Amino acid sequence: MEFIERLKLELEDLQEFLRGLVLNIPDCRVGDFGCERGFTSLSLMLELNAAECTGVDTFTGIDLSPTLEQAQQELDNVKARVLAVQENPQEDGLIREIQNLLRNGRYPMLQQDDIVQSNSLPKNLDFAFCRLVLGNIYEGAYGNLLKGEQAVELAVKNIAASTKQGGLVCVVERNAVKAVDFAPFLEAHLSFLRICHIRRGDIGTNGRTSSSTSYIVYAYRKP
Repeated sequence: MEFIERLKLELEDLQEFLRGLVLNIPDCRVGDFGCERGFTSLSLMLELNAAECTGVDTFTGIDLSPTLEQAQQELDNVKARVLAVQENPQEDGLIREIQNLLRNGRYPMLQQDDIVQSNSLPKNLDFAFCRLVLGNIYEGAYGNLLKGEQAVELAVKNIAASTKQGGLVCVVERNAVKAVDFAPFLEAHLSFLRICHIRRGDIGTNGRTSSSTSYIVYAYRKP
């Protein structure tokens, strides 16, 4: 699947997750915790017209997880291909939006770090986004030394500390029968805004698939 088609689908998902939240923050600073290949980071920049977006991940290279070098190369390839397209009113609107970002010197930055135990995460964020990360931390899926409730507590505490007063935190997890309820962890550090349930068609190598996933979306504000 072409990068622009993948990005469109990622952006559609993000818009559903953020629907109804007030996110009109001029020149906002964004953190994408668990960014993987950076498509969500770029989607966040486009959707929020962010001045900065830092994608944070362990970049282990285990299973389907990329290394930092692989993720950076993919983002660099997207940039190169967009820059190679001559500006044209008939060109895909999303390509023009990325060109506008680049013209203003805006593009996601990637940082290899451990959300659970790091003391060097991005700071003073207006918006923190975290998709399908806390569940993996709870299960120890990243090979982290800590897992379970202790690890989740530390991760949420660090994400909250990265967010400025009045900033927003959005956490997206799978809504399964035996899924962990992350609300108590979030409410220990943040003020509740809303919780909603969304079902989205999965993204495969050739676009949307016939299967879908139910998500629970937690939205909180830093007091």
